[in-house]
Amino acid sequence: MNPQLQTVIDFVKTERMQVILVLVFVVVSAFLTVNFVVLKQRDTAEQNRNQRHQLETSRYANQSFANMQTIADHNRENLKSLSNEWAQIAERLASLQAQVPSDIIDYKVQLYEVRERLKAKSEELKITLIPTDFMDDSLTSDEDTRTRILQLNAVELLANLALDRQIQQLVEIYPLSPIQHVDKTSQKTFTEYPVRVECDVDFTHLYSFFQSVFEEDRVFTFRNIRIESGPTLDTKLRVKAILSALLFD
Repeated sequence: MNPQLQTVIDFVKTERMQVILVLVFVVVSAFLTVNFVVLKQRDTAEQNRNQRHQLETSRYANQSFANMQTIADHNRENLKSLSNEWAQIAERLASLQAQVPSDIIDYKVQLYEVRERLKAKSEELKITLIPTDFMDDSLTSDEDTRTRILQLNAVELLANLALDRQIQQLVEIYPLSPIQHVDKTSQKTFTEYPVRVECDVDFTHLYSFFQSVFEEDRVFTFRNIRIESGPTLDTKLRVKAILSALLFD
């Protein structure tokens, strides 16, 4: 055997070295015990204390089962009341109905009928209807026909509202892209169908027009509005605005 190796072995076998090895083992064991047992148990105990404190301070801690049932029933009634209130508000503010045809032929037929109705109404009221082709009738199968029909409904609703308020002439009206609104959970709540309108109106009927957009079943929200002098002496004011019809989902 190598003399140096034999010397190392003899040194290890000495009582002093054995004591040192035992001390190292004890230190390492203590370190592992503290880190993987004591500290972990302390963290678990702290979590248990926090959870126990939350349970003890909970509003239901001192409630009997019967009382908790009463509270649950009360909360359900509140939720039902709030749901009914939301439904009433949505019904009050909604300008459009979700149930509409979604076929291309239905859209083209409805577009033709809307044009004819507005033309006949403008002639009856002797109000100039300049934008006779306010929407394109070309539509492919890849497009969302339901959206186009809802846009058409918004255009007709706003055009009728303007004509009923005795504007002088309807210069321009066409739909813009829908705008969806979501809640904090990213769930869709309602959709705006904005319509750009430009019309000439006198002072008397301008107030009536603004007031009418808040009537039930005819509610529109203003996104922007601009009022300027009319192009001629006969047309006192020219109104340019974007108004949105609302559809609640």
